[in-house]
Amino acid sequence: MSLSFQPTKFGANTASAATPAADRPKAEYWINLGYEAEAINEDTKKPYFISLPQGIPLDTQELADTNVRSPEFAAIRNAQNDLHAQVMAHVKDLQPGEETFITLQVQVRRRKADVAPIDPENNPLIKKISF
Repeated sequence: MSLSFQPTKFGANTASAATPAADRPKAEYWINLGYEAEAINEDTKKPYFISLPQGIPLDTQELADTNVRSPEFAAIRNAQNDLHAQVMAHVKDLQPGEETFITLQVQVRRRKADVAPIDPENNPLIKKISF
């Protein structure tokens, strides 16, 4: 038996990173972030919705693992899964091409800066052991 281990980036979604796009499930429900323009679409008689170029697939998301050691983090993960369930319940009866609006907050976040490498000579956690 031969095992092959491929390097992965920490924090990368390994399931989607390892699966070619053509083999991934095709999402039917999307969350799009944007705004309603003042201009009205003549066909629908509704304002145009201007969204960011890429939406967030909703129905193909994997639920968060709640089997974690921290009770606080487990509660957060449980709440994340519940939010997903609520949104899916709200959109399940949409007809193809139909849309609806829900009220959610949008968080914009910048990733943390890279941490400078630790000089092994000055690392207080390194201890020389004797053999």
